[in-house]
Amino acid sequence: MRNACIVLRKNVNTTISSGIHAVLNELFLAGYQLEEVRWLPQMEEEQVIKGIQALKADFDNVFILADKTALPIAKKYIETCAANAKNKAEFAGAMISEEGKSSVFLLSNDGSETGVQYVKTACIPYLQQRYGLRFDKIVLRAVGANHARIDQMLAEGKRLAGNALSYYHERKFDEDIIELLYNNNTPKMLADDLLRMFVEGLGDTLYALENVSLEQQLISLLKLRGKKISVAESFTGGGIAKRLVSVSGASEVYWEGINAYNEESKIKRLGVSPYTLGTMGAVSEKTAYEMALGLLNTGDCDIAIATTGLAGPKSDKNMLPVGYCCIAVGTKERICVYQYRFDGTREEISEKAINYALFLAYKQLKNV
Repeated sequence: MRNACIVLRKNVNTTISSGIHAVLNELFLAGYQLEEVRWLPQMEEEQVIKGIQALKADFDNVFILADKTALPIAKKYIETCAANAKNKAEFAGAMISEEGKSSVFLLSNDGSETGVQYVKTACIPYLQQRYGLRFDKIVLRAVGANHARIDQMLAEGKRLAGNALSYYHERKFDEDIIELLYNNNTPKMLADDLLRMFVEGLGDTLYALENVSLEQQLISLLKLRGKKISVAESFTGGGIAKRLVSVSGASEVYWEGINAYNEESKIKRLGVSPYTLGTMGAVSEKTAYEMALGLLNTGDCDIAIATTGLAGPKSDKNMLPVGYCCIAVGTKERICVYQYRFDGTREEISEKAINYALFLAYKQLKNV
């Protein structure tokens, strides 16, 4: 089954809006990947009609995304392309048109839920019925995995599975998300073997076998263990706290976050020793350790995270390299400090540190 898409744009400056992304993502999550996407001006009737006809000749399914106000125009283009087509379903101006082996789907791409709902309630059921296929997926999420090793596993998976499975891989801020998409005709043994290969290959960098974020996984584990967490941040600037409180129900386990950016703040708010700052510097293992210890000494939390580092673009007075950071994660029994040297822009360095901090806290809590 081959799928393509036409996005009808208002003008040359049209970009991928949240609505377009949401509709395409819903199709992908259901197992329908797009081999080709074309952007065409919605008012150029001849160009759009030729585009629809060309894709219908080469693809089984053509998805047309249009702004809600342009749906009547797009519907006219589709009807012009296939005078003998029959409507299978309509929803808020959207439609499915079937002619021969090809089907054309008209979807709203505005910011509302219209397009997403039509995909769920009409398009996917129609495709499942027509092709007799139902898709499922395996999701693996990891932090700090060896990039070359992941690329090797993806290549090996494609070699073993051929066209029986589809793969999606995203790497962002040193977090890898791998999705294996397969249908009900895929041998279960093959899916199980590939899952085993990825789990073994990712090893202790793996934190989830479902599509949940780091912060969701950590908050869930904190609730399960009945523990509270506090965070002391310097160069991550409150980013860890922001991620944690984005999870519904975080207030049950999140005690406090202190953004101690200045050295005096580290002394007054966290009890970091002036001697440590004077001899070791603000960006050091000892400082990160004492920041975490300061949180734990309050007696209000069971696990603490502390970050200090250099996001750039310049070094500090100690001439440490940009990207160097120390992350402390610990409980009353043990505090561990980890050193990293991240590359990238200021934002990328900070976001990588946030991911590692959440991941390290999850790992330590899991092993308590």
